[in-house]
Amino acid sequence: MQASGKIFLTVALNFSLMVLAICGVSAEFVYTDRHFVRYDSGVVYDTELGLEWFAGPDRGMSWEEANSWVVGLDEFGGGWRMPIRSELDSLYHVGDGVNNITYLLTNSGYWIWAGKTRNSSSKWIFSFSYGGEGWNGQPPDDGGRALAVRQRTRY
Repeated sequence: MQASGKIFLTVALNFSLMVLAICGVSAEFVYTDRHFVRYDSGVVYDTELGLEWFAGPDRGMSWEEANSWVVGLDEFGGGWRMPIRSELDSLYHVGDGVNNITYLLTNSGYWIWAGKTRNSSSKWIFSFSYGGEGWNGQPPDDGGRALAVRQRTRY
C-alpha cells in the first residue's frame, strides 16, 4: 500500500473511533460515508443531525404499507417514525450511491415516502433521482420506499 493510502486509512479509522467515543455507542460500526456511520445492526447514524436511520424492505410499496412498517418497527428500542420532508432532503446528495442517497441505507428505488399526509388520498414523497418532492396519491412506477428515523438513542 502506498504511503498516501496508509495515511487515508489511518485518518478514516481515527475519525470513526472518535465518533464512537463521542456518541458512546455500544454497537460496532461497520462502514462510514461522509457524516454517516453504519453499525452492525443496520442502523445508520447521521453525526451532523443526530438522527438514526433504518432502511425498510427494498421494494416498492404504498404510503400505507410504508407507514405500517415504520409504526410496527420496534427494533433497537423502538421510537421510529416516518421522516419529514426536510429530513429526507438532508439525505439527498448528488453522487451518493446509485440514487443520490448514502449507500449505507440499502435502497434501489428513487422515491421515499414522508410521514405527513395532506389528506387521505395524497401522501408526501421525495425523489432522490433529482431532489424533487410532491404530493402523490399513488406510488410511482418503481414504487415508494420506506425509511424509519428517530432521534439518537443508545442501544
